[in-house]
Amino acid sequence: VITNEGDFEYDKLIVCSGVTHNYFGNTQWAEHAPGLKTIEDALEIRNRIFMAFEKAELEKDSEKRKALLRFVVVGSGPTGVELAGSLGELAHNTLRKDFRNFVPSDVEIILVEGSDRVLPAYSSKLSQKAVDQLHKLGVTVITNTR
Repeated sequence: VITNEGDFEYDKLIVCSGVTHNYFGNTQWAEHAPGLKTIEDALEIRNRIFMAFEKAELEKDSEKRKALLRFVVVGSGPTGVELAGSLGELAHNTLRKDFRNFVPSDVEIILVEGSDRVLPAYSSKLSQKAVDQLHKLGVTVITNTR
């Protein structure tokens, strides 16, 4: 590994991304928007996604169904981009034939970012590639929005 200090050796590299969720001063969001730091968090998110699909399948009212099929991911760092892309893959590819009362085009996935581009810690070229891939997966990207 090369640093400003020179080379150094190591046996294992551990990258720590933090252990708390950031709701940007809006702690009331926690009830509706679990973080994604643990396996339990991931399972909770997965359960909420699948329950939304199941409820949408049974919902007769088109406006209520539309609301159940709208997913908003806040933050377009690596985790947010991955989650939004996974939702797009799930909705538009994996589950596309599993439901009778809605079609993948009914699913709306929105990725919201406060800065001017997704993956702001990475190069603008990589950011644009990510946006292109997200669009192919049916994700709407909104930047400069808090």
